[in-house]
Amino acid sequence: MLATAMPGLRGADDYKPGPDSQPQAGVAKGELIKDVFDNSQVYPGTSREVTIYIPAGLDRSKPAPIMVFQDGIIYQAPAVFDNLIARKEIPPLIGIFIKPGVLAAVSDNALPRFNRSFEYDSVTDDYSRFLLTELLPALQVKHGLHFSEDPGARAIAGSSSGGICAFMVAWHRPDQFQRVFTNVGTYVGIHGADKLPVLVRKVEPKPLRLFLQSGVNDNNLYCGDWWMANQMMERSFTWAGYDVKHEWGDGGHNQKHATAIFPDVLRWLWKGYPNELVTANPRKDSKWRGYEVFPQDSQWEEVSLPGEFWGGAQLAANVAGELFVSGRKVEVPGDAPPHYEEGLWKVDVTGTAAPFAASCKEIKGLAVDPQGRLRVAAWEHDALRILALDEKGTETGKAIEVPPVKGNDRPNPQDLCFSHAGWCYFNDADQSMLFAVSPKGEVETLQIPADQFSKPESVVLSPDQTLIYTPGESYEGAVASFQADERHLFANGQRYFRLERDTRRPMDNVGATGSTVDAEGRLYVATASGIQVCDQAGRVNFIVPTPMDHVSDVAFAGKDLSTFYTLSEGRLFKRQTRVHGVVSGQQAPIKPAAPKL
Repeated sequence: MLATAMPGLRGADDYKPGPDSQPQAGVAKGELIKDVFDNSQVYPGTSREVTIYIPAGLDRSKPAPIMVFQDGIIYQAPAVFDNLIARKEIPPLIGIFIKPGVLAAVSDNALPRFNRSFEYDSVTDDYSRFLLTELLPALQVKHGLHFSEDPGARAIAGSSSGGICAFMVAWHRPDQFQRVFTNVGTYVGIHGADKLPVLVRKVEPKPLRLFLQSGVNDNNLYCGDWWMANQMMERSFTWAGYDVKHEWGDGGHNQKHATAIFPDVLRWLWKGYPNELVTANPRKDSKWRGYEVFPQDSQWEEVSLPGEFWGGAQLAANVAGELFVSGRKVEVPGDAPPHYEEGLWKVDVTGTAAPFAASCKEIKGLAVDPQGRLRVAAWEHDALRILALDEKGTETGKAIEVPPVKGNDRPNPQDLCFSHAGWCYFNDADQSMLFAVSPKGEVETLQIPADQFSKPESVVLSPDQTLIYTPGESYEGAVASFQADERHLFANGQRYFRLERDTRRPMDNVGATGSTVDAEGRLYVATASGIQVCDQAGRVNFIVPTPMDHVSDVAFAGKDLSTFYTLSEGRLFKRQTRVHGVVSGQQAPIKPAAPKL
C-alpha cells in the first residue's frame, strides 16, 4: 500500500492530500494558460476549454514531455507538478488539461449537446485522432510549444469516463502514449468498454505502464459495477504481463483517493525516465497465448517488392517455402496507348522478391496444386480459367475451365486452395457461392443462404483436409465451417468461429479477408483488428496487430513454412514463428492433436 493511503489513519473515503499536493514556499510555480479549442473535424461544432501548464524555466525550443488530462484540472496536478519537478522526481513536463466538448444550444429554449460520454466512454479511436491530429498540433503552433514525440515521454490520465478515455488513447496509439493513470475508470457497458478485460488478454501485449485506482464503494449502476470492472482490468493486465500497479481503497466514485496518491502515482509512472524504456511484457511472465506461436523477440519486417503494385492481394506458398504474390504491375507494349496487366512476384526462402510469370489481365486467386505448379485463376471471355504455371512462370499443362453457373454470372474468385487429392476449391463472395472442381474437372457449387452464412471472402482447408473454413465480411464475425471431401461436399455447415470486432470501429464489419492454417490446427484470419487466431474448437485465442490496416491475405512460407506473411495495400511484411504452415495441395492430410475443450 502507498503511504498516502494507509487505512486505519482516517475514516472511510476520508482521503487527504499530503504536502506534495500543496503549494510550497520556495518552489517555482508553473504558468497556467487558458485557451478554447473549437475547430474540430472529428467532433464538428464542439467547443472545449483547455488549460496548459508550463513548468517554470521551460525551454520552449526543446521537445518536452507531456501529460494529458481529461475533465480539465484534476488531482491538484499543477501544485504536484511544481513540487516534484523542483525535486527532479519527475521530468519538467507540460500539462494539458482538456474539458469535454459541448455543442452550443441553438436557442435559449434548447439544451446544448454534452459530448462527455460520447467522447470519453467510446472505445473507438475517435478521441485519439482528435487529440493527435487536431488539438495537440494546434496547441503547439498557437503557443510556440514543442511536445516530445517519444511515446515514453507522453502520459495520459483521467477520472471515471475520463479514465477509460485515457486508457483507450494509449491502447489504440501506444506509439504515442505509454504511461496511463485511471481512477475509478468506467470499464463498464456504456459504449462497449465491458469487453476490454477479454481483449487485453487476447491482443498482443503493448508497451504500456498503467496505474489503476478504485474503491469498494465505487458506482454499481445499470451498466455495470465499477469496482469489479477495475479489478477485472487489473487482473487482465497482470495476466497479460503488463507493467501495472493498482491502489484499491474504500472510497466512492470520486477523485479523493486518487488526489491523495497522485504524487506517488507520478513517481511510479515516470520512474526511470528517460533511461528506462516502457516495454511490453517487461517481467517475461505474460500468459498471452500468442507467444506460443510468435516469439516475443520476433518483429514484423517489411519485404521489399520491386516494381509497381497493381492492387491485387493474394498470397500462395509451396512446400519449398517460396511465396507467390499477385499484383505486380506489368506494362504491355503496343501501338495503342500503353496499358497495364497483372503479374506475380516470387519471394524466396530468404525473403528476397523478384518478378515472376507472364502477365494476366486480372489474377483472381493463387494456390499450389499437387504437382507443385502454381495455379492462377483468371478470366478469359465468359469462362474462368485456372492456369498452371511451371517453375519459370510459363503456362503449362491443361487449364481448369469453369463456365458460368446457370442463372449466375461468371465465377469471380477471391481465393483458391487445393487438396492433396486434387480437388480445387474457391469462393465467389459477389454471388455468395463456393465452388469445388474434382480432379476430373467436374464442378460442384454451393449457394450460401444470406440469412445463414456470411459471404465467403476466402477458403482454406483444415490440416486434415476434411473441413473447409470460409471467413467472410460480416458484422457478427462468423466463419463458416463445412465438411469438404468427395463424400461430404460442402455438408453440415455451421457458423463455427466467432471473430472479434475492431474496437476502433465497433459498428463496422469484422473485415475478415485472407486466411491460412498451421499444422497444429489453428486458423489465422486477417481482420480489421489484426490477425485473429482461432483454435480447432472455434475460439479466438489471440489477436496479433499488424503494421498496416486492411490486410488482404496471409500465408506461411520461408524455411520449414515457419515464416508468417501478411499483404496489405502493396506492402508485404513477415514475422518469424514457432509453428509450421500447411500447403494442402502438396502435403498429405495432417491430423492435429485434439483441442482442449
